[in-house]
Amino acid sequence: MHSAILRYIDYVARFGSIRKAATALNVASSAVNRQILNLEAEVGTPLFERLGSGVRPTPAGDYVIRHARKTMMEWEGTLSNISALSGNISGEVSVLVISAVTVHLLPRAVESLSRAHPFISLRISEVDPNDNAQQMRDALPDIAILFTDRRHREYEIVSRVPMKIGALMRADHPLARRSEVTLTECAAYPVALLDGPWALSTVADSEFLKTGARFNAVVKTNSLLLSKEAMKAGLCIGFYTPTGFIDEIRAGALVHIPLSEQELAATEWGLFVHRSRAASPSIRAVARVLTEGFEMLRHDIETLAAREVAGFSAAR
Repeated sequence: MHSAILRYIDYVARFGSIRKAATALNVASSAVNRQILNLEAEVGTPLFERLGSGVRPTPAGDYVIRHARKTMMEWEGTLSNISALSGNISGEVSVLVISAVTVHLLPRAVESLSRAHPFISLRISEVDPNDNAQQMRDALPDIAILFTDRRHREYEIVSRVPMKIGALMRADHPLARRSEVTLTECAAYPVALLDGPWALSTVADSEFLKTGARFNAVVKTNSLLLSKEAMKAGLCIGFYTPTGFIDEIRAGALVHIPLSEQELAATEWGLFVHRSRAASPSIRAVARVLTEGFEMLRHDIETLAAREVAGFSAAR
């Protein structure tokens, strides 16, 4: 019903390249470029600035991109509402998540959703915690699981799970029997750090000015899997919430020790749902399953925390 140009515009903006967009769309680059040139001629101004490394939207292009995405989302919602009339909820739901979600929470949610609503398709994008702001400002995902941030005003936080950033290490590590540790104490051992600025870096810099400590990073990476394997091998300490490591903590392969620094003591994840799309049957169904997943995650984290407290008390 809607012209292919809407999808072409969306993909070119996402990939920053006509060639990459054409590959993802499985069409010829010349076809995508021709459609964009025709539209530029129609509106009377360039929509993309051609660069040596790709393309980027012009101010006029930003308006057209927003229109294209809004139109496609409304059409998806219309299709979803029509399918719901027959009792079969269908449609694609876009979900933006941070990496830890893909390990424990999301697999269970996908399994539950596929049983209850086999005609719903999920488009899941994993994002670095520092890189989600632009996607949320552009209102790209229907649903997001991120650290809570009230600046995303187009989204409602429908569920929350309290989290603590802690030091993760193998159970036989010298610090593993502590009830809490400082960043300075952790700095006496090799560590794995996230590659890029984040809250812990700022807190560590402030603390290390006083203590003279410094991190010895075995690896700097945004790969949770790589960090996990390095910690399981006893090579380093990592700094994460427990969510992506629940199975390893439960099995006793890793322990999660709370950090003493108050700035890192408490945070939370939020389940964000786009306000204007929340009534869509498919988005509502996905949000409901993920809300149940949040409750299960909360229970898992509370159970592990209680077990660790009991273990620390027994060790004394």
